[in-house]
Amino acid sequence: MKSYTLAIAISMLLSAVYAFQNGSSVTVRFLFFERSLPQGIWEVLLFSFGVMLMWVFSLVAMLEIRGKLKGRIKDLEDKVRGLEEEKRSLLEAVGRSSGGHRSSPEEPCEASFGNEDGEEGKTEIE
Repeated sequence: MKSYTLAIAISMLLSAVYAFQNGSSVTVRFLFFERSLPQGIWEVLLFSFGVMLMWVFSLVAMLEIRGKLKGRIKDLEDKVRGLEEEKRSLLEAVGRSSGGHRSSPEEPCEASFGNEDGEEGKTEIE
């Protein structure tokens, strides 16, 4: 945030110097509008108007992107929810096929295995 404040302060200072150095009066006509002010003031005003206009356009673009990303997040959350449901049903099916050994799908089961020496050991399988 401090860098933006510094950039705005420097821009304002440069604009003031520019307006001071270009003090000759000009008449500007636009549609039904006619006004006579110093050239530097007109140019600073037009630059400021352009900055504000582009800021509004960038806000609209960011809102559009944000809406698309929210939709993408919702789709991915739905996909995760579906995969979690599929995982739970698969774990329940495995639990039923193994004789109902496991009471819940989240509870780890133990499996026996043999190592290279022929000794048996136990480990938990998740």
